[in-house]
Amino acid sequence: MFRVEKQKGRHFDDLTAIQYGWDFTVSQLGPSDDVSTVTLYQTPHVGYNRFRYGSAYDQRLHSREGILSFGLLDPDNPTTWAYDQLIPNDAVTVFPREEDLKAASPRGFRGSGIHFSESNMANLAEQVYRRPLDLLVPAAGIYVPTSEKIGLLRLELQRWHQLEAYGAGSRPGIISRREESLALAVINALVDENGLEDKFPTNTERAVTRALELIHGSEFENISALELCQHAGCSQRTLEKSFLKRFGVTPKKYIKYLRLAQVYRGLRNFHVQGCDSIIELAGIHGFWHMGQFAADYRRIYGELPSDTLYRR
Repeated sequence: MFRVEKQKGRHFDDLTAIQYGWDFTVSQLGPSDDVSTVTLYQTPHVGYNRFRYGSAYDQRLHSREGILSFGLLDPDNPTTWAYDQLIPNDAVTVFPREEDLKAASPRGFRGSGIHFSESNMANLAEQVYRRPLDLLVPAAGIYVPTSEKIGLLRLELQRWHQLEAYGAGSRPGIISRREESLALAVINALVDENGLEDKFPTNTERAVTRALELIHGSEFENISALELCQHAGCSQRTLEKSFLKRFGVTPKKYIKYLRLAQVYRGLRNFHVQGCDSIIELAGIHGFWHMGQFAADYRRIYGELPSDTLYRR
């Protein structure tokens, strides 16, 4: 079985192909400059995503049960943060299985998500390396293999693009070889590699981390600028510059966009919200001026809240 699915859209929830191997909580951090595109190449033991995002996102994600997930950014990918670190474009991300990886992806974010059946990959590790998989694939984190290893992995991914053109869906032997070669390329890129060295965070990076702890710990309730700066231990100007560097928005807008995203997700699953109206749902998430709320919502999502509700 070989399946290719291609999707385009301005709403992340419509891009179901990118959600093949991950559990996501994603909040859009501004209007869409362009549509996002996703391609999923799926075989019995592998799901390979190619993606490009037209919006900036705050991402919280981990691998689904029974799946091992890895990420590789494109060489020309714009600046991207995860684990409170800048991610080199030639790094391989090993995704956690339970606790969320916290990442900030900018507009134009592009790369690959590579997902394997854990049991199939474990069998392959035993057959080829004669070692348990957990001794070959390191713990969740960011790893920077040699340029040669990354080059071989990128070459193997290119071969997956060719499967569609070659009509390999009717040739199980080719599919099986591509699955095995991709798995071995990922293992080879990671085996005996050390994680990206934890650099001593700067004062501004520590300030962002402390601010995020307060923002997410308070469930996005209204937090004054003074309270946020006191908790972060820096001036408002410093905190705003730091948020702009990482997320492309100020702390005030970051909080507003997270709350708008909560409303968006609530409208997409309105039947389980226990609300009688859009106004009630918006009020739960701190929006009281309905005209301003609707205008902000439409600017970010390109539609009115009622459109989202009836489109679900």
